[in-house]
Amino acid sequence: MPNLLSLCNSSALWIYENMTKILRIGEEGGNTCFGLTMRLHRELVKLGYTPKLLLGHKKHVKNAHCALSIIDNGTELFLDPGYLIFDPLPIPPDIPQQNKITFPLQPNWVRLERDGENLCLWTGVAKEPAKFRFYFPLKGCTMQEFNLAWEESYTGESMKYLVFNKLDKKNATQYYYQNGKLLIRTPNGATQQKIGIEQLSEIFGADRELLTHFLSE
Repeated sequence: MPNLLSLCNSSALWIYENMTKILRIGEEGGNTCFGLTMRLHRELVKLGYTPKLLLGHKKHVKNAHCALSIIDNGTELFLDPGYLIFDPLPIPPDIPQQNKITFPLQPNWVRLERDGENLCLWTGVAKEPAKFRFYFPLKGCTMQEFNLAWEESYTGESMKYLVFNKLDKKNATQYYYQNGKLLIRTPNGATQQKIGIEQLSEIFGADRELLTHFLSE
């Protein structure tokens, strides 16, 4: 577990971004949920784990997201780097009255809810109700199924606009950028502002030349 927690703390510095995926730069397939999940999968294998890949679905959209689970000392743990969930969260049992667990993560708290062989992910922020995000069949998927969903994700709606997402775990602050606007969320609430290329590069470490190329198209 110490090595696992060390990995989780270091992976919390990873940044979600779809620019390199849209432009098809590099061999990692971008840093969206699929790229980040596969990156964490490889690191977990190095630690001796056998990660299970999970595809996440919405009510009317299949393979909209992904995550993974591992077994550590007999406990099944859930990790979702694409949703900035870097803490290994115990998956609740499929037992009435025990099938929900709320985790007071900041700035977004998380609730895992077991529904038979599916795991439902809910998140919430201060002063707002919880939102259902995805459900994951806990049987997992094969690497082939994961890669096929990954390739199909290149034609998804989220590939039509620029997104960056970052967690400052130390200061419990989330930075989320989409369509020229930056959302900054803390445990006390959220603010939103318009930002340009310089600020975008400074906050997320994105390449200025790539940003200029992307945003000028």
